[in-house]
Amino acid sequence: MLEPEDILKLNVLIATSVAIRIDTYKLTVVGLNAQFKEQIIALKPSGDSEVYIKEVKKLLVTQVLGAMGGYPSYLKRWSRMGQVESSNLTSLLKLGEVEAVVAVSNSTNLDNDLLKLTWWCATNTDNQAEIGRFLLTKPFVLNTQTGREIAQYLLEFLPFVNDIEQLIDTTSLVLQEGLIEQKDKDRLWKQGQRKTAFLVGFVERMRGNLPNEFNLKIPNYEHSDLQIINNQQSQLFLTTLGHILKKINQEYVLYRALEVLGQYMSHQDISTQNTIEKITNQISDLSLTANNEQDKLDARLLLAGVSEKLVVSTISAHNLTGSAIRKKLAHVLEPIQQALKTLTTP
Repeated sequence: MLEPEDILKLNVLIATSVAIRIDTYKLTVVGLNAQFKEQIIALKPSGDSEVYIKEVKKLLVTQVLGAMGGYPSYLKRWSRMGQVESSNLTSLLKLGEVEAVVAVSNSTNLDNDLLKLTWWCATNTDNQAEIGRFLLTKPFVLNTQTGREIAQYLLEFLPFVNDIEQLIDTTSLVLQEGLIEQKDKDRLWKQGQRKTAFLVGFVERMRGNLPNEFNLKIPNYEHSDLQIINNQQSQLFLTTLGHILKKINQEYVLYRALEVLGQYMSHQDISTQNTIEKITNQISDLSLTANNEQDKLDARLLLAGVSEKLVVSTISAHNLTGSAIRKKLAHVLEPIQQALKTLTTP
């Protein structure tokens, strides 16, 4: 049971706050009023603190939503699906429940005021980075001060991210226009030369605007299907992908790299396939000729058929990790790397 003093304080907090969060480590409940000033209640549990926090959450849910027994189970199912009604959003931010904040961050009905409250509710929670990533997927957030604050937090949080997909996603998200300073982009790019997951974020988000630190020569190919690589940014893109694939030791880096490469080099007469042989058969069936540019054209068409389908079944079947990925998939990676080399060698 909650202490009578805490019940009284919590009821006052609910009545005077537009958002509430719970710090389970410090055993405090923090409310934010309409003037964006914080009000803090230091809880005084007489027994198990975890049980006490659950009782606090039950009180919040009962008072705010009129729902007995804790956080509504349907919201747990819908939290990450963006299916929470807009009329519930402000109420959900008063529950002190992280899942509720996730639900709001996934909503399609966010505005700038709700954005600020959502990010405040996420602060100092175990899900802060996850909520930040959800929020940065919304276009309007990119033009806000809160969006820049979120990006800065995610940037500082990157060294602590171990999940490779999250690392790529976070890098891609913070690289969106107007969120972080150029010096931060330069630092990420430099780190990517060692940790290529960062570079995948760059080629996904910034193709056409990659950092130009190489003195690359711009080709002047004549065939119409080679015009796509007749510029410096395309050469930077292909060179960067070559660097990523040369150092592959993680499956999700490989999947994402192949996907972005195939999408960029796509061709109306080539479809993605699950073997290199099927791609080359498509090229042979086209019977396209390019005189002295034939090797370049064949390389360009090969890359048009590239996707994660080339590798995903092999990696899954053999549970490949680390350098074993490169060894087992040499028959796939070597033709792709050779094609990249062909297209970036004048």
